[in-house]
Amino acid sequence: MRFDCLVKPWFSQNRCMTDQAPRLQFDLDADAIRLLHRSVAYYLERWPGGPDPREQQDLQTLQRLLYAALLECTLHEDGQR
Repeated sequence: MRFDCLVKPWFSQNRCMTDQAPRLQFDLDADAIRLLHRSVAYYLERWPGGPDPREQQDLQTLQRLLYAALLECTLHEDGQR
């Protein structure tokens, strides 16, 4: 699954990023997306706080983004059956 289509909207909404920020592209399979989603969820559950509350908001956005990617993978897999 190409992850760049999903990452770019998140980066454009992220207030910490500037227009000059590098753009990254990842090709991830469902297992990698699932691992990233679990990692972000784990960190959010144990989020220690920080000086910038937008960090937690950005993590929540990333978690939703990864969940949407997992749903896309599931739909794709179901369509292959």
